[in-house]
Amino acid sequence: MHPVLRHIDPQVIARDTLEFVRVRSETGDEGAGSFFLAKLLEREGFEVRMEDAAPGRPNVYARVAGRGGGRALLLNGHTDTIPVGHCDAPEQEGGWVIGRGAEDMKGGLVAMVHAAAALHRAGVRLAGDLWLTGVVGHETPAGKKEGTRRLCELLRREEIRADAIVIAEGPQAIWSASLGSAIFTVEIRSPRGAIHTIKVPYAENPARWVGRLLAEFERLEGEFAAAPPHPLCGREQLNVGIVAAGDYPNRLPTPAAVTGTWRWRPGKTHAAVRAQLEEICGRLGAESGLSFEALWQAQREPFETPREHAVVRALERAGQTVAGRTPEVIGMALVGDGNLFVHDGGVPSVYYGPAHETAHSDHERVSVERLAECAGVYALAAMEFCGV
Repeated sequence: MHPVLRHIDPQVIARDTLEFVRVRSETGDEGAGSFFLAKLLEREGFEVRMEDAAPGRPNVYARVAGRGGGRALLLNGHTDTIPVGHCDAPEQEGGWVIGRGAEDMKGGLVAMVHAAAALHRAGVRLAGDLWLTGVVGHETPAGKKEGTRRLCELLRREEIRADAIVIAEGPQAIWSASLGSAIFTVEIRSPRGAIHTIKVPYAENPARWVGRLLAEFERLEGEFAAAPPHPLCGREQLNVGIVAAGDYPNRLPTPAAVTGTWRWRPGKTHAAVRAQLEEICGRLGAESGLSFEALWQAQREPFETPREHAVVRALERAGQTVAGRTPEVIGMALVGDGNLFVHDGGVPSVYYGPAHETAHSDHERVSVERLAECAGVYALAAMEFCGV
């Protein structure tokens, strides 16, 4: 066993995770969660700075100063959770910690702290800085990425300097690529306004052109399915979640609106996606005599951190040492803070967490064994990436 790993105690990790899960920190009111993380860091001897990303909603930063000459690594997670709702009550049952936030992602934050603490107890002084950070406002739509965006500002200004970021969530694999994503709404309006349908031919009804728009989306989806997928995060995809129109059986349904999500692969940009949708809207508008307007929100560009990047290699070797197997390098269609850290913060990023199996469910739980393994992986990867 590597000497550092002897300083990682799964039972203490389990206890700290359970205590963290007991702290309610729903998005928008996550201050108590940030304060818990800060106290945990202080207990382990780290100097902590807290900064409001929004009033009463602080980010947490702790710098473990290196002796100089090495790369800087930033470990990150979010202190907020989705609403507790009907999730199972916090408890430890056998080798599992149960409750809202256990997997997503208070367990990962605790593992991050224990990784740095193990290095300290083992007398390891890194060459480069190690940053331990927690952000607020992650879970959408209540969260607007307030904490992540503020941390990105600090990274751009080099008030916090990092050569790579590891986000402590996701499956027990190196998640190094994600699709881009944006929510779109196409609004279709008739110049006639909401008048009696007896005065309007069906061919000029916005509802009919909703059907044409959906047919265009079906055509695009066919093209995406036929194209070669990205080797890690799969193919481009488009889907619809809301179709809304009308308020009375014989009143013209204007405006009509179609809302959905468009996800695109690394190598393509939101500008290109926007141009595709605008071409469709322009063409259908010209055919119909109606107004087609495309609106966008929550745009995130895709990212891909190369397999040969030093942070990927460090996690691979650490995983082999800790768990006896080299972690798989994967991509996901999901969009998260990594997309922002890469594009807005300018720092190569990957995810490595204990699991991605029960997040957002009413039976959320996390394996204590996996949390201990994550703590070991973070510690050994920091040693290799930052130098000792």
